[in-house]
Amino acid sequence: MNAIALSDVVYRYPRTGFLLSCPFLELPLGEMTLITGRNGSGKTTLSKLMCGVLKPLEGEIRIFGTRADQLSLGKIGSQVGYLFQNPSRQLFAPTVWKEMLFVQEILGQDPGAAEQRAEELLERMGLGHLKEQSVYTLSRGEQQRLALCTMLMGGAQFFILDEPSVGLDKNNREKLYQLLDELLAQGKGLAVITHSRELASRWACRRIRLEEGRVLV
Repeated sequence: MNAIALSDVVYRYPRTGFLLSCPFLELPLGEMTLITGRNGSGKTTLSKLMCGVLKPLEGEIRIFGTRADQLSLGKIGSQVGYLFQNPSRQLFAPTVWKEMLFVQEILGQDPGAAEQRAEELLERMGLGHLKEQSVYTLSRGEQQRLALCTMLMGGAQFFILDEPSVGLDKNNREKLYQLLDELLAQGKGLAVITHSRELASRWACRRIRLEEGRVLV
């Protein structure tokens, strides 16, 4: 099943005039797609289109079969998780535990079920012992895992990761790679923006390349 599909998509930044074009791209569940290209080639622009942050000037984007322009940003976010290059930018609550329950409290969901789910995810991600710790004192790798936990709490099935291995030491890179393997084993879909040869050499998967705003599959 395709999580995200783009057809004849065009986007232009008004100020700079930078143009991104994507004739056709499908991103399925259960697979990883690597997105590569030089700085300024349009990788982050493509990822923001895929998660609804940017709207195309032309063409169509579908999220799990529904046109993205018919979905709210919140609805897209519940299906497609976006991991920033700097994960601290998407953490808001004072502690790890409050961060995990933040969305569920806003939505008024059953607190008992949410707390059980949060406990399970934190233990699975190796963060169970950090429940009461400030999110701002976590290491970069811990912040990444926490951000992914919150996306899983929200029900995301597809994840877009922007340069996830940057700034991680060898130990935390291995934890990241194990986590990606686990997400794939659960049937989640992944699109990973990367310059890392180490990360790219670890998986035999489809790769797309951007050159001066053109998406080459």
